[in-house]
Amino acid sequence: MSLKAGTYSLNGNSGKVSAYTYKTGLLSKIAHDLLIDVTDFKVNVDVPEEGGFASGSLGLEIQTNSLKVDCAMKDGERNPGTLKEKDIADIEADMAKKVLHPDKYPTASFSSKSIQENGDSYHVSGELSLHGVTKPVDFDIDTSGGGLKGRFTIIQTDYKIKPFKAMMGTLKIKDEMDIGFDLALS
Repeated sequence: MSLKAGTYSLNGNSGKVSAYTYKTGLLSKIAHDLLIDVTDFKVNVDVPEEGGFASGSLGLEIQTNSLKVDCAMKDGERNPGTLKEKDIADIEADMAKKVLHPDKYPTASFSSKSIQENGDSYHVSGELSLHGVTKPVDFDIDTSGGGLKGRFTIIQTDYKIKPFKAMMGTLKIKDEMDIGFDLALS
């Protein structure tokens, strides 16, 4: 489905941007994969009359202090109620102090460089700036529902982020994490 021409300014009222982290290590059986919501973000989408979205642009800005634990995940499915409030507070504090450092790196951003149409989807290439590092990122966007839906993987160490670890390294977060989005264009 081609997107309707226009300029769209999206935020948390338009849908979700989420991060998915995955556990690893000797004690990973006692840990949880996590679904983390980005609660403060802006997405700017430009779909020109001529050429459509493939001639347009996509930009994203995330406030790095706005990541909040939604729930634990098990086998790729939401597992709400697994984490206690104190666990959630501890995880969020560790994300800020030990991983993202929002005082030094308050925003993360993405800017498209090219968009190629492929049926009901688009292949987007651009640059992600995170934790003071800018790297190329490619991903696909499904527009079959009239909005923007997709998911891509980043490697934390590519952005000079040390994946979280505890208990002398026997409990760790994998270097790979996924970023997902599901946004309505309205």
